Amino acid sequence: MTELSLDAFVDAAENVPYQQINSELFPNIDLWVRRDDLIDPIISGNKAYKLIYNLLEARKLGKDTIVTCGGAWSNHIHATAAAGQRFGFKTIGIIRGERPPVLGAMLQDAERFGMELRFVCRSDYRKCRELSLPASLGLKMEGSWFVPEGGANSLGASGVRLLGRVIRETSPVAFDQCWVACGTGLSLGALASGLPPTIKLFGVAVLKAEKSILAAVKEWGLAGSRPMRTTLIADGHQGGYGKVNDRLLAFQKELEQKAYLPIDHVYTAKVIYALMRRCTQLKQGRHSKRQWKVLLVHTGGLQGRRGIV
Repeated sequence: MTELSLDAFVDAAENVPYQQINSELFPNIDLWVRRDDLIDPIISGNKAYKLIYNLLEARKLGKDTIVTCGGAWSNHIHATAAAGQRFGFKTIGIIRGERPPVLGAMLQDAERFGMELRFVCRSDYRKCRELSLPASLGLKMEGSWFVPEGGANSLGASGVRLLGRVIRETSPVAFDQCWVACGTGLSLGALASGLPPTIKLFGVAVLKAEKSILAAVKEWGLAGSRPMRTTLIADGHQGGYGKVNDRLLAFQKELEQKAYLPIDHVYTAKVIYALMRRCTQLKQGRHSKRQWKVLLVHTGGLQGRRGIV
């Protein structure tokens, strides 16, 4: 993405490749991965979709600064900082917790992209979806546009609905299911109102937040949108946000070697591992003779792989 325009963004989205995965790891399904990690080398995955309308609105209103918030390994913080550098916005990142003696790789990148980092205690950070948070830090918001954690606002939801429409128009086959990672729940809810109603949508929670994710799905999905065809898998988080175990890492390594599919351990690895487990169950069940056509949305975040050494 070399210019900030909706036409340029849609063109990039429509040219994202679909990678077919042929592997014995996924019996009884025809698996395709939409490689939204490739929509842009740095501003990638669902974070790009959540940012596009926010950036366009900020530009339209003459705002010169983007203020947002996230954790130390936030893909959203990373993408916002990169977008600010590329499209001429100042950026301020409100970061959960105290500043460490040495910044992790993601926040080092953010500072190199020109983002000003403000660290706040966890109790204050709970106000991260409210404009009162930046104001409480003494930030003057007259020339700024505030984007909540993870891009979770109405413009972020509009971007993910755009992703749903692009999938509908570019899918190489008629999919029965679509699988996506769930952090805030916005992507699952917004996709539910953007994808064709014939597709059953599965979200895999990557953290222990079932109630808040379900509430967000209801909030960001259009009223009455296909409630019976959206399923949240709440036990796929492998212990919590950013948590991994030897079993997940071994699966990730095997998949990358056999399918030539780079994935991150925080989001996509957990989704595709949950899908593999479901395939194994289906193979043993009454649906063993049906081959389901399944789409998995790669949500980017490959720079976060540096969190595992």
